[in-house]
Amino acid sequence: MLLLGAFSAEGADSPDAFKRPKKIVLIAGKKSHGPEGNRIHDYPWSVKLLKVLLEESNLRQAVRVETHFDGWPKDQEALEGADSVFVISDGRDGTLFSEAPHLETAERVAFMEGLMGRGCGFGVIHFSTFAPEAYREQVLRWSGGYFQWETEGARKWYSAIKVLDTDLSLPSPRHPVSSGVRQFRLKEEFYYNIRFSGTDKAVTPLLEVPALPGREPDGRWVAWARDREDGGRGFGTTCGHFYDNWKNDDFRKMVLNALVWSAHIEVPTLGVESTYREHDEISAYLNRGAQAVEAPVK
Repeated sequence: MLLLGAFSAEGADSPDAFKRPKKIVLIAGKKSHGPEGNRIHDYPWSVKLLKVLLEESNLRQAVRVETHFDGWPKDQEALEGADSVFVISDGRDGTLFSEAPHLETAERVAFMEGLMGRGCGFGVIHFSTFAPEAYREQVLRWSGGYFQWETEGARKWYSAIKVLDTDLSLPSPRHPVSSGVRQFRLKEEFYYNIRFSGTDKAVTPLLEVPALPGREPDGRWVAWARDREDGGRGFGTTCGHFYDNWKNDDFRKMVLNALVWSAHIEVPTLGVESTYREHDEISAYLNRGAQAVEAPVK
């Protein structure tokens, strides 16, 4: 039985739970890498799922989730007032695919700079970690790292890709994004040897894959956070290839924690609690417009 928005006292340890809801914007690129139903690079369903999970969570009173599909919003002014913006989409791989939506034009990059300048949170998931060298400075500042598919314009990748079914470690268990997350195993198309600045002390590793042949010291990091100089918070993870990984309680919790943390919501001690939902449950929730959500407790 789908319980839509039933009140949980688990969020009571977060004082933000009863303040003005923070606006979290989720941007999904078009489904890629095969037909609907193959559960690979399924950005639209991932965004729908994350919206439902947040709105059913122990922090549902602290968030207002807005979603956009097929890439950049037709009216980018919809992003004004956002406390955090997350992108899950394709990125450009040489002549293949397109830039992640926020990097497709200089005008969009400038718009994002304005959002970041006022402390808006930001996050990228899986393929949207790809970025062109032209915007290296911006993406390093916004989220802390990116997949570098070219080296000085040449098709000689600095970063790399490997599919593994393996254990992940938590190098920073005391970081808020790691709250309530236990070590876990995942089958994933991991991007690694991510480009970090190397001297940026504001970047914190969150997930590491010991089995990857990454460069020292940061080549095995597959999720990270950045406390920006402008007061904003950035997050990135190269995980997200297989849709079914959302069924993993700890991976799902880390991403949900990152979403609320980036919006400056205090993460509960045990993290953001959620229950995985199947497509029919997601559709039922969204089609009802969340009308069954219980009225806020006074």
